[in-house]
Amino acid sequence: MSTLRIILDKSVVFGLTNAVVDSLDRYFFQIVPPILIDEILADLTKEAEDPTIKNKISQHSYRISGNRGLPVHYRTLLANSLMGREAPMDGRFFPAGQTTIRSTDGSIGTRIETTLEDETIARWERGAFTSEETMRAAAWRKTAEVPIYPKGYTDHIAKAGLAFEPPKNLKELVQIVDSLLQERKLQSRLFPLLARAFGIPPKSQEMNIKRWFKEGTPMFRDFAPYAFFCIRANFLWALGLTNPNLFTPDKNDRKDLEYCYYLPHCEIFVSNDKKHKRLVPLILRPDQTFVKGDDLRADLKRLSAAWDALTREEQVRVWAERGGAPPEDENSIVFQLWKKHRGKIAKQIPLEMLEATVVDPTLPKEEQVSMTLADYLHSLTKDLETSTELPYVEASKIRGTDFAVRKTRMSKDRLLKLYPQLTEADLDKSDSD
Repeated sequence: MSTLRIILDKSVVFGLTNAVVDSLDRYFFQIVPPILIDEILADLTKEAEDPTIKNKISQHSYRISGNRGLPVHYRTLLANSLMGREAPMDGRFFPAGQTTIRSTDGSIGTRIETTLEDETIARWERGAFTSEETMRAAAWRKTAEVPIYPKGYTDHIAKAGLAFEPPKNLKELVQIVDSLLQERKLQSRLFPLLARAFGIPPKSQEMNIKRWFKEGTPMFRDFAPYAFFCIRANFLWALGLTNPNLFTPDKNDRKDLEYCYYLPHCEIFVSNDKKHKRLVPLILRPDQTFVKGDDLRADLKRLSAAWDALTREEQVRVWAERGGAPPEDENSIVFQLWKKHRGKIAKQIPLEMLEATVVDPTLPKEEQVSMTLADYLHSLTKDLETSTELPYVEASKIRGTDFAVRKTRMSKDRLLKLYPQLTEADLDKSDSD
């Protein structure tokens, strides 16, 4: 993936204009965590005090319906981590809606498709909402705005026979948390803390503890790395609240903390939230970057104006030469991010290549027929539509696949902005096919 993998929180997304979002699409692949979708929908509860709220939600929905992907919910990753099925935490994106399929020729592939979610976001963009969504928004807000109570953490620290004094500053907060989490006495108490914080069912909890004992009661960092990452984030947030000079409780704490659970699977995180600005850098890897939302927005706005000043022919030429790489400008945050996380231009395939003549190499020589590359790719897509999903037991044994295909719904207007070399005729032909 040549474009940069980025997560924006609500504090940033709600402040973007459509032009800036189009610029974001051009240089970044936006990972849209479920918490952001929930926060957008939650504003339905404000309709009584703000009759224009549905229109505002529609505008916010545009900001997450472009060059983006929906990740696997953190609870799924957490449950798998506790069961010993660990996902790499190196910035790779883990998309929702993955299924393992077998095509008609017998090859095994991965299909990534979130049809329901895509259609829902598109509906919100049109300003259409269901009564069930209104009720869901109210119920979610009630749960999500429950404060984070540090006492639940300090009590377990005390029961483990460990001393705790509120940190005086951020550096001391990190030292205290990391020191506590390395204590052998605290390891077993992380299970009830996880269960309470993440709603782990008793039966699952029992299975997780059995696995821990079976493996010789290892340190939690080694036993379940992703679960450890999540509980460490919780400790930093909760224990930071024990010093009112560091952090004060807020009804958004639980929601803001949830964004942190998706950090291992992105490259860049952007926020204007005060706690995010102070806490997120404490849990990022060195090869990740935290960016202030206002700074990124200003740079994207400038890049958007520069792009719009180009003729269509100039845009096509720039796209062919640079693709998702921004203009070279050492003062540009977007260029700095690209230089740090990519630094190499991925050459784009010219649109004319679709008219090149090819044959299907998987067929016997006597059955091979010349066709355009576009027709060949279209035939592969048709084959995928008739592919069969593998049962879970069979799919779980597969470690690699022959191919992967991702289908994401995007409006024609959005596609034309993102790919200047395309025309409406190209998209109309695609629809008719």
